[in-house]
Amino acid sequence: RLEAECALSTEMRIYTSLAGNMEEANKLIGLGKKHLVMGKVVEAVNTLQEACSMLAKKYGDTADECGEAFYWCGKALLDLARMENSVLGNALQGVPEEDEEEEEEEEEEEKPKDSNMEMESTENLDEETENEEAEEGEGSDDEEVGNLQLAWEMLEVAKVIYKRKEAKEDQLMAAQTHLKLGEVSAESGNYTQAVEDFQECLKLQLKHLESDSRLLAETHYQLGLTYSLNCQYKQAIGELNSSISVIKSRIDKAEGPDALPEERKEMDELKALLPEIQEKIEDATEGLKTASTDAEAVKDVLVSSCVFKGRICEQTTASDISHLVRKKVRQKMRTQTNSTEEPQTNEVHTNGRNNGHSDSMEVER
Repeated sequence: RLEAECALSTEMRIYTSLAGNMEEANKLIGLGKKHLVMGKVVEAVNTLQEACSMLAKKYGDTADECGEAFYWCGKALLDLARMENSVLGNALQGVPEEDEEEEEEEEEEEKPKDSNMEMESTENLDEETENEEAEEGEGSDDEEVGNLQLAWEMLEVAKVIYKRKEAKEDQLMAAQTHLKLGEVSAESGNYTQAVEDFQECLKLQLKHLESDSRLLAETHYQLGLTYSLNCQYKQAIGELNSSISVIKSRIDKAEGPDALPEERKEMDELKALLPEIQEKIEDATEGLKTASTDAEAVKDVLVSSCVFKGRICEQTTASDISHLVRKKVRQKMRTQTNSTEEPQTNEVHTNGRNNGHSDSMEVER
């Protein structure tokens, strides 16, 4: 009986500890979501990473309890990577390039004035290069993984967790995870992988959502945008038109005197999206026209080069034929000259050499 009571108390302590950790992790997840809504991306990443670490330590990296934390952490890391790229792009814009004259002057000033200094620098060059290579080797080992890579890793684990569940909510979360994975791939320029993730997201959403769901419109839009970036303009136009169709269907369904304030607010937001999507369609249409024009131009160049080569062949053939014609003319002139020679040739004929001579002429002809 004492052993049973001890075992029961141990189980209660473990359960209480797990429940306490889960409750604390849920608070961190909620706080991280709040930070994201308020635009505090760095705070959101730190909070959500703490929640992920806590849950992974207690339950394991791929435990069901870690799915939500890993998804939101990956989403926050994606936003942080985008923010960093935007800041870096803005910082690089407007940076004046140094004049070549100023660079030359600086190089001249940096040149050593004494030859002794040059000799000393050359002697120490090998030691400096060796030290730099050693430092670079150490730095490469300590290189930090970028936020975009971290976002992909977090979202990939979340995808594995949600896809093995069969509940509708979990399948829809798996779809959202595919959507964010597609955005990560598109952000890194891997458009082929992005298209695959968006298509998988769309497949799950079509299975579990209504035809006028706003999530469907977003997925169609992301897929169309990625097709356009990958120069697949025809597919891009189709997906963007599908996004507009879903939005218009939702607006028609929600309009009416009985619409709630939240529904009216959503309709205003959706109506504001239509001009932007229509502009993307026009850009894709223009890209399709440009691509077809470029293809025709390349085709014309290839055809013209083939025609040019054909003319060269014709000229070569014609020159060869004229050469043969000239050769025949020369041979004819020779035969005529031989026929008008002095009677010595007749003597040759009478001396019995006519047959051999005529045979040799026939062969030459």
